[in-house]
Amino acid sequence: MQYKVLYRKYRPDNFENIVGQNYIVQTLKNSVINNKISHAYIFSGPRGTGKTSTAKVFAKAINCLNPKDGSPCGECEFCKNFQDNPDIIEIDAASNNGVEQIRTIIDNIKLAPSNGKYKVYIIDEVHMLTPNAFNALLLTLEEPPSHTVFILATTNIENVPITILSRCQRFDFQKIAIEDLVTRLKLICEKEQISASDDALTEIAYLSEGGLRDALSLLDQLSKNNEEITLELVEKQIKIVSQKNIIDLLNLIEQNDVEKIITTIDEYRSRAIDYKNLAKKIIDVASNRAKNIKKSGRIERLNFEDYKSLILKLTESISKFNINVDSYVILELMLLEFVNTNNSEQTNVSKENSQEKTANIEEVDNNFTESEKSELSTEFIERRINNCFVDAKKSSLEDAKLMLKKYLESVNATGKVRSILLDSNVVAASDKNLILTCNNEHNVITANNMLQEIEQVLNNEVGKDYKIIFLTNKKWLQEKDAYIVNLKQHKVYVYQNEEETKQDDIMLTDVFDKTKIEII
Repeated sequence: MQYKVLYRKYRPDNFENIVGQNYIVQTLKNSVINNKISHAYIFSGPRGTGKTSTAKVFAKAINCLNPKDGSPCGECEFCKNFQDNPDIIEIDAASNNGVEQIRTIIDNIKLAPSNGKYKVYIIDEVHMLTPNAFNALLLTLEEPPSHTVFILATTNIENVPITILSRCQRFDFQKIAIEDLVTRLKLICEKEQISASDDALTEIAYLSEGGLRDALSLLDQLSKNNEEITLELVEKQIKIVSQKNIIDLLNLIEQNDVEKIITTIDEYRSRAIDYKNLAKKIIDVASNRAKNIKKSGRIERLNFEDYKSLILKLTESISKFNINVDSYVILELMLLEFVNTNNSEQTNVSKENSQEKTANIEEVDNNFTESEKSELSTEFIERRINNCFVDAKKSSLEDAKLMLKKYLESVNATGKVRSILLDSNVVAASDKNLILTCNNEHNVITANNMLQEIEQVLNNEVGKDYKIIFLTNKKWLQEKDAYIVNLKQHKVYVYQNEEETKQDDIMLTDVFDKTKIEII
């Protein structure tokens, strides 16, 4: 006998087997019981949540000769011959989306059903119809023959014209809860004699993102190993990390363990762990911690606002995910941002009350030790800014960003220089000068105090002779605004020798176009 994949083998054939859509199921059953059948329905929702399966069960139920509590009996002639019934027409709008296909439907609906009470048209992925096809469907959808029922299904309800929506009863399918998915998976494992641990099934349910079809596909894939499906097997085969791994990673941030954080992220990168799945799991664990902090009022090193900021950054990174960018570089930077490298005062803050802790943290942030104060003079910093603007070009900026990205991804990018550059962003560049920004003043001071070392390491790696200066975001915005003002006044930048220390040097802006630096 030919093998049938699990999601096809266990496709629901009655309302009782539809998972996680109780309200919709009960409403449709009541329609059958009370014989109140609408002429058009639209089922919307994420993939794998039962839209098409529910449409088929409903089509069977309204034609069943002996429905039981609104569900098809499964025993009458219509139920037994449902798969080959010519009165149930299923159309894939993704490949049959033209006006000609809709006109064919219009011509055929005039014919009475050959077997049951209703002729049912199930149009899947209806949002893929062309505008002309939607227009052709409008009048028929509003006043079809009494023996015709339309069931439209879509994963993108926003792409369906409002004129179509207004003519249908709408049912919104929700993602299936983890608990419901696990229950269904356990039942199928028992029937198929598949050995699987509870935590493995929970992980499969999580990975399916609320879709039973995806969950069954994963179970099918893992069961082919002919061994017990464990959490370790799921992690290995699907290339994901467990909940425990995520908790351990966040604990490393709490403990300020920079080396282990970098090592862990490098390990995930080498294992080709799916970035989006990893980011979503961090969001889940971080959100639980944030809620627990709010509920309990506990004082932790990472507070509610820290976790909230991390969650927002991760969410943004997922929405802007780009396969041309090493996402793990971004993730590593985001996580390291929440590490406190100055442990002396902040980690010993009294935990008696949150106000005292906040005050102490602000004191640490705003009062640098002697070793943390900038070793560069204001004149030197201003000269480097000026000299970068003398010949700044957008092409040089793009080259510098690419150069920095390649360096951070290279095997030679290690140590403190790499950590600093991970927290940096190139905002202006010429062939010989770079301006970089960091997220906070402490990092800027540290970077400028290591300027010679950073220049040597970076220039040796990329074969350039860049002179670099680091600025805070606030300082950069001031310089950028000054540039725009001076640009309008047609002033000119003049190269300044860094060895000169005259106090009356004036920084001017040249007559170059706006493409020379990036106006953010």
